[in-house]
Amino acid sequence: VINVGPINLSILIPSSDKYLSLKSGDDIKINTFLDVKEDSLTLIGFLESNERKLFQKLIIVKGVGSKVAISILSTITPDEIIESVASNNHNILKQVSGIGEKTAKLILLQLQGQLDNIPHKTNNLDLDTQIEATQAVQALGYPPDQIKKIINGINLSDQYKQSLTSEELIRIVLDKISITYD
Repeated sequence: VINVGPINLSILIPSSDKYLSLKSGDDIKINTFLDVKEDSLTLIGFLESNERKLFQKLIIVKGVGSKVAISILSTITPDEIIESVASNNHNILKQVSGIGEKTAKLILLQLQGQLDNIPHKTNNLDLDTQIEATQAVQALGYPPDQIKKIINGINLSDQYKQSLTSEELIRIVLDKISITYD
């Protein structure tokens, strides 16, 4: 709930780390989108304009409404979505609850060439390697948000990152996690 003078607005937001770390009273700028349906008006908020642009592209895809788009943005980062579309790799989208292979492939197909104007950064790791390592470390009980943060923060040369195997990535992530818990 956001207080704007005498008005209180309820805004739907993705549930990723950057939103969960906000505190009451924080002064923030929210990029909003008003989702108009026959029976409801829903205000959806984003901390970054590129997230809002990506959301608007996602809801155009057949079978992806605002709730599914929010679920996608809550589960995977905008950079991962853009990289997934650019590399035509649907596996990362299948990590989202409610997104099967058919919907993931449809998203990739309909978003091809649509995301070029949305700024993003890449970590130059193979997406399948990232997915496999994330799932393996997650199976050990570690939270996916922490794993993604570690993977995105890995500081290696781009050439080495591209040749990294999932086993090597798992070792790196577990080493970083053990440092965090020491």
